[in-house]
Amino acid sequence: MRHGSRARRGRIRVVVIDAASVDASATRSPPEPLVHSGMALTWEDVEPRVRELLDADLAPADVPAWLERRDALERDVGEAYAALARARHEDTADTDARDAYLRFVREVSPHLAEAADAIDKKLVAVDGYEPPAELRVWWRNVRDDIAVYHPDNVPLATRESELAQRFDELMGGVRAEVEGESLTLMQARRILESTDRDRRERAWRAIQAGLERVRPDLDALFLELVALRQTMARNTGFDDYRAYVWRARHRHEYTPEDALALHDSMRAAAVPALRALHDDRRERLGVDALRPWDLDVDPDGAEPLAPFGDVAELERGLVRMFEALDPALARRFERLREGWLDLEARPNKVPGLGYQEYFPRSRSPYVYWSALGTDDDVVAMRHEAGHAFHSLLTDERWPLMVQMANRPESAELASQSLELLTLPYLTRERGGFYDERDARRSTRAQLERMIGLWVRTSAGDAIQHWIYSQDPDTLTSEAIDEAWVRITGELGGDIDWTGLERERAKGWHIIHVFVIPFYFLEYGIAYLGAAQVWRNALHDHAAALAAYQRFLSLGGTVPLDEAYEAAGARFAFDEATVRELVDFTMARWREVAPD
Repeated sequence: MRHGSRARRGRIRVVVIDAASVDASATRSPPEPLVHSGMALTWEDVEPRVRELLDADLAPADVPAWLERRDALERDVGEAYAALARARHEDTADTDARDAYLRFVREVSPHLAEAADAIDKKLVAVDGYEPPAELRVWWRNVRDDIAVYHPDNVPLATRESELAQRFDELMGGVRAEVEGESLTLMQARRILESTDRDRRERAWRAIQAGLERVRPDLDALFLELVALRQTMARNTGFDDYRAYVWRARHRHEYTPEDALALHDSMRAAAVPALRALHDDRRERLGVDALRPWDLDVDPDGAEPLAPFGDVAELERGLVRMFEALDPALARRFERLREGWLDLEARPNKVPGLGYQEYFPRSRSPYVYWSALGTDDDVVAMRHEAGHAFHSLLTDERWPLMVQMANRPESAELASQSLELLTLPYLTRERGGFYDERDARRSTRAQLERMIGLWVRTSAGDAIQHWIYSQDPDTLTSEAIDEAWVRITGELGGDIDWTGLERERAKGWHIIHVFVIPFYFLEYGIAYLGAAQVWRNALHDHAAALAAYQRFLSLGGTVPLDEAYEAAGARFAFDEATVRELVDFTMARWREVAPD
């Protein structure tokens, strides 16, 4: 009943949207939310079923049937939560959806947390029960969940959810005043692909002006979150929130020190590669120094890629690509087109947010994105489809939700591997969206993003290690700003921020830092695995695809190192491995250099 525990696997790239390429007028209304009885779910609906589980006589032989009843309840609760989350994200200005979500968080979630702990403790107390092999990872996780539960944290978790809702509202309402129009951030960022440098700068500054209006509120909100999270850690006997979250996220395969070592590996191997990419971009653009508004334009002066005109065309192109990759995957994606995709960009969607959420009673993934015709939309949807296929293949194999509960490091391996496995199908003649030249441009941009993401996720993780090592009573947003500038000076590219010191310092205002703490480095870890899956595919595509799908079907039934091994990758952080994969990626980048 830990609703949302495996939900919202998504991308961290904030995408640029072209208002001219697709109609995104403010008159477009959001789609109807999923209609489900769970929208009105109350604790009174759930309590009798919880009581039945707690009152049951439970011997080892009874556990399998008891777990099935528990699973049925978790599916109903998970469906209700997913429907509420969907409704609030599809229109952040919908006060009815917001109130329904908050009512669930305030009136149902606290009871569910208490019930889940009692149910877990009842199970582990069964004398003589030994879980089957496919439940042993979950069995370990149950003991973690018991260790991090404390009744005093229940109201704190409620407040944390309320603050996350407030973050969504603040960001969903940001506008950029550009060229006489009030644009969403997604629309304004599309202008950063313009070949007119002055126009790019005006758009970038307008975006920053829009963000500046909410930055004081975001700073205050975040400091409250940090204090709240540190209190949660102390309540459960942990020294700090980092130690708490490591146990809560079931991270047994690596330690905080391993994460810090990965930062060092990225500093040694990925940062020089990123700076080489920036040098190449600066030379191609013919500018003395790269400014923040120079990072998304084509460096050779080509117009932005425009792969599709509307969402329906995007969906059809994706079906063709997946058909070329594997017809069975294409059929699974077709299922999502029956009401499980919200891909149109419109006001009051959360800017830059994309995710896949699993509806466990409907047994279907749902994908949220805001697309307006860019190359990054095509990448994002391959990414989210990877999450969806992960959910579907796991669901097809295993009967219990707890067997599907894959870790973020595994979830992102599924999504990022699919981004790379589909690269051969970008051309129209192979099912995709582009001619050969533009397919090479898309691939080149993808590989540049990979290098950049390795560096960015390390910086985003490093700032959180620093934040949660500080005394929350004396921590200030100004201190975080200073730490961010220091960290990105070492884990960053070669960008000239002269005169933009305030904007640079607020670069830590990242959705994951606010809403999903310590869920950031996983993207970098997963790209290390995905690069290996892709490298395997370049030698034997069929074998690599088969291994990838075997990995997808494992769900959460094996530890991370075994999951990566099933996909054909090593779960490793050492500098030699990182350097090898960075060099491999840079070699592929050079292969798709412009003619």
